[in-house]
Amino acid sequence: MRDFSHQAYEIYLNLVKRSGLKIITFNELLSFSVFPDNFFIIRHDVDRKPKNALSMANLESEKGIKSTYYFRSKSHVFQPEIILAIQELGHEIGYHYECLSDSRGDIQKALVNFEKNLKKFRSICDIKTISMHGSPLSPYNNLDMWRSDSTHKMIRDRFELIGEISLDIDYSSIAYINDTGRNWNSTNNNIRDYVNSNISLNINSSDELIKYLSNSFHKKVVFQIHPERWSNNKLQWHYQWIVDEFSNIVKSIFSKLKHNIN
Repeated sequence: MRDFSHQAYEIYLNLVKRSGLKIITFNELLSFSVFPDNFFIIRHDVDRKPKNALSMANLESEKGIKSTYYFRSKSHVFQPEIILAIQELGHEIGYHYECLSDSRGDIQKALVNFEKNLKKFRSICDIKTISMHGSPLSPYNNLDMWRSDSTHKMIRDRFELIGEISLDIDYSSIAYINDTGRNWNSTNNNIRDYVNSNISLNINSSDELIKYLSNSFHKKVVFQIHPERWSNNKLQWHYQWIVDEFSNIVKSIFSKLKHNIN
């Protein structure tokens, strides 16, 4: 089986269904006054190739699974017909913002940009939760928009959102699996796509991921996916493999330079 294909993803979905865990969205999780004692959330960060996201959304819908899709506002990603189609399948749509890196660290410009883009999304769909885009090669962390109490309060009050999923969720008891770096143990290639979890996972291959999902080792799980990485088309699959390998090299160099500067 070729990992990062839709065939592989279907196997993972079947195992999640069999786990007995409640499959919910981030909107649903943050709507609970007390988090449930078990849940499985599938998070898609749509950084590129929104058509890939639609393919995955269709596959999930066929299996009665709903997940959360975070779309960037860039023109090659913000495709209203695709976003609407995914929402109509029952999935949650969220805004994958990168306003602070786009404004080069100017928080006021970032907030103006954020509000403008949020209105653009809300002109076609409902938005209740947001997630920052890692912008790994930028010196600015988009989460820093909300570091002060006043700007963090804006998330709910000014923008009428129920939360930023990196800031408003305690991940300490949540198992967090992500495909960043095109692997399932991406610590070395992961600059900002991580959370503070007390659960240490050691998943080094698709076989090990299948074993993990088959045994339901943890009762609270978030599964983070980047749809551009997943394809059944061999040419697209190999092209993305080359892109990911190159990106990992660049991120590794960037991390070493940053470490030496600090």
